[in-house]
Amino acid sequence: MTDPKTPAKGVSFSLSQELRFYVQHFHCVHFILLVAPGFLLLREIPRVPLTPCTALFSVIYYYICSMAITAGYHRLWCHRSYRASRPLRYVLAALGAGQLQWSILWWTRHHRAHHRYLDTDKDPYNARRGLFYSHIGWLIGYAPETWGSVNISDVERDPVVIWQRQYYVVLAVLTGFILPATVAHVGWHDWDGGLWYAGLLRGYLNAHITFLVNSVAHHTGSQPYSTSQTARDNALVALITSGEGYHNFHHRFPSDYRNGRHWYDFDPSKWLIWTCEKLGLAWELTATSEEEIERVIMSVKHRTLRKGNSDNSVVDDHDMRELHATGHGLPSMTWDDFQQQTSTGRCLISITGQICDVTDFIHSHPGGSNVLQNAIGKDATDLFSSSKHSTNAHRLLLSMRVAVIDTSSAFKVEQ
Repeated sequence: MTDPKTPAKGVSFSLSQELRFYVQHFHCVHFILLVAPGFLLLREIPRVPLTPCTALFSVIYYYICSMAITAGYHRLWCHRSYRASRPLRYVLAALGAGQLQWSILWWTRHHRAHHRYLDTDKDPYNARRGLFYSHIGWLIGYAPETWGSVNISDVERDPVVIWQRQYYVVLAVLTGFILPATVAHVGWHDWDGGLWYAGLLRGYLNAHITFLVNSVAHHTGSQPYSTSQTARDNALVALITSGEGYHNFHHRFPSDYRNGRHWYDFDPSKWLIWTCEKLGLAWELTATSEEEIERVIMSVKHRTLRKGNSDNSVVDDHDMRELHATGHGLPSMTWDDFQQQTSTGRCLISITGQICDVTDFIHSHPGGSNVLQNAIGKDATDLFSSSKHSTNAHRLLLSMRVAVIDTSSAFKVEQ
């Protein structure tokens, strides 16, 4: 096993090890759901004529439901990159169920682990184990007990998430099959076409195309924002996944509501979120500044030229302490004052002897607000350094500094 804080470069598994893994962790239900619809479609689709109206509707419904995953499951619930009204959340949750990718709660659990333990043995779909494993192998050889731990309590408390989980099967059948078949039947008298093309074929293709983000977008494409991990920008994957293919950008700036940085990048999910904001259905959209993005790009270019193959996006313990070492110009604060201010409701944490105010960021934390809630009023240095944070995350933290601990005063640091 590799250290979860260190990218597992060059991890390889022999054929016997892989076979042993799949035998030991074989998930029969997942295997049937991944394979059986394909055989069913191969048998039935040739018997069902495809009309122009059904073909057009299938494509439109494909992207509508796709954005329920990308703008809903992924950017709203997993990364908290924006906030949404309850009606919008209900729509995204219902249509997301029709994508046949399980519940929001299940999706968030493995995706947050993927980000936190990227490219390690604790990453649910570790790309370093190959294309097959990162695509569907992790579902066939299903071993959630090996995944790294993450906090999803913020999602567990969402009443919309609770509702979707309770009625998931009903919602999946309604929005995945009955709704498209009904629209096709009422619109142009093609129930069978709506059921097979806009229903099962669309859902089956969309699931596998979503998995391309885990597999192909970690193996093929450019890396303008980080070369220390496997994620890549792939315009073709973006085209068929409603914008999710700009994956190198996403892994460097996971809290950004965009995946396509430029206005012209094909990212209908960001356009949907932006439109919802204008309609009052979404707010607090998180977007990384152009200055920060350009700084990261230049840093990657500089370090690539200097060191050949790494931009050092992940900071080790020594570098972290170096990065946080200076606090010139910041006022000093005793530990008692620090405790007193947190008791009045201010969200302050201490990292490497410096006080950071996370009040405005706490609900945007990619790992859930509880991670920071539990650190308020405490020394969170070990907690912060134990996770694989990028230099961008460190700089964000540095921007939140408000004071340094007065080491000349006597205080007790609470762990």
